[in-house]
Amino acid sequence: MEQPSLNLLGSRLADMLSAASEQQRLLDGTDGQSQQTLHVSETGAILTHAYEQLRNAAEYTEDHLLLTHAIRRFYSRIFIARNETFVGQSGEDLITELTLAGYLKNDTVPVHVVHAIDNLAKEYYTAHDNIKKDAWTLDVLAVNVEQLLSSDLKRRVFSQFAYEYFLDIADKSRIDDQQFEVALFAAVQRALLKSDNATIRALILVRYEQAPSLRGYEQTNIMIDRVLDLKLTDKLARFVRRHGAPLKVLRQMIYDENDTNNLLRSKDKFLSAYAEQVEDAYRQINTVINSAIVKSVIFLLITKAIIGVLIEVPYDYIAYGAILWIPLIVNLLFPPIYMVVLRGTLRLPGSSNTASMLRRIEEILYSKQQSQYTIGTTAKRYNSVFNVLYGIFFVLIFGGVSWLLMSMGFSIPALVIFFVFLSTASFLGFRLWLQVRELELVGSDQNGVSIIRDFLYIPFAAVGRWMSEKYAKINLVAMVLDMVIELPLKTILYLVRQWVAFIAAKKDEL
Repeated sequence: MEQPSLNLLGSRLADMLSAASEQQRLLDGTDGQSQQTLHVSETGAILTHAYEQLRNAAEYTEDHLLLTHAIRRFYSRIFIARNETFVGQSGEDLITELTLAGYLKNDTVPVHVVHAIDNLAKEYYTAHDNIKKDAWTLDVLAVNVEQLLSSDLKRRVFSQFAYEYFLDIADKSRIDDQQFEVALFAAVQRALLKSDNATIRALILVRYEQAPSLRGYEQTNIMIDRVLDLKLTDKLARFVRRHGAPLKVLRQMIYDENDTNNLLRSKDKFLSAYAEQVEDAYRQINTVINSAIVKSVIFLLITKAIIGVLIEVPYDYIAYGAILWIPLIVNLLFPPIYMVVLRGTLRLPGSSNTASMLRRIEEILYSKQQSQYTIGTTAKRYNSVFNVLYGIFFVLIFGGVSWLLMSMGFSIPALVIFFVFLSTASFLGFRLWLQVRELELVGSDQNGVSIIRDFLYIPFAAVGRWMSEKYAKINLVAMVLDMVIELPLKTILYLVRQWVAFIAAKKDEL
């Protein structure tokens, strides 16, 4: 029996993967034996790596963005010197820091890449001096340098494939916006590939073939700013998230399989392998969630410890003449324990979801005609009585907890801190639920525990999201770490490395 052939979209994916594999082989094989790489002295490696782990825990961002953020922090420090020559020769120092921090393996970065990084740094330093907008210069520089250090051709292929798929299935009949396509591109990056605004900006600039030296650079960035803030972009991101589960598994399959482009051409073999990949995705998400719980607990403990030292302890001494230990301990321990309890309520998708994923991926890659899906759904109009009752119940819960804590000796600042961290923990728990939801095409059944969980913590999660967005803009903990620890630490280590190099040079002269 003849195998059903790939549709146009599936064929394009297979062809792009084949081209990317060939290009990667050429990149890996170019001057493979004669290519000179940069060797980094290991002086300060333990201290640098330890600090980077602390800094990343305080920032609490996606793992794949950590390298980009570290690069940005480096150039943020370097640009302060306001010395173009120094900036243009800083590539080696950057590679040294990233290697010592554990982001890069030693002796793996070619010298020609270091020179390319130096040229990029000079270009964006000049732009930064003229434009004075970090998002347009520092952010984009960090993303471009990261891409020089870790070229991910499969990501580019999948990104384009996903964009074309959602462009095809989106019912645009009710959308009247000239920026629909660029908003969809941003939404795919944000919802499916977990890109931050800096990465999205850099990718859009590439699509528009814009560089800081070109006349249209500023106007393109203004357009990108507008797109990133569009309500349409948020709506499209929810659309992508709702229909993106099959592609999320496909993306991992592309990374795990070295021959996906050929596997795609045999429908039965591909679907069999895809079913195994779905089950593996369930196992992986379970591991990821457990790891995220640990990171969340560390993040909460670090943030709470700093706030306790800066606010609670001084207030207790001023107002009461002594530390109020019960509020301090409760505020320290309750949010992490609450996170662990929330973890126990999360359930992985079941067999019905797996069957739905298989049907959808078969349609995506092999069906001659794709289903159309409406962007956004009409909200159901629930009886206002429900909203009133829910508001009353929430106020009672809030008031009851406040009364209980006040009876335990909580001051007003300690009470505020408690609810701030309760809301933060609720939002972090909500993000974990989203990771499970991103693998679901069939909504999971609600049981009594999950209904109670949602009823109690969603209002706090909403407040936590609002605070998280504000916190991301003004990350007090990260600012303290950058100024009090990172700046002097990296400066001292830099001077130590220079001294070691100087002594080595003197030894060679003997």
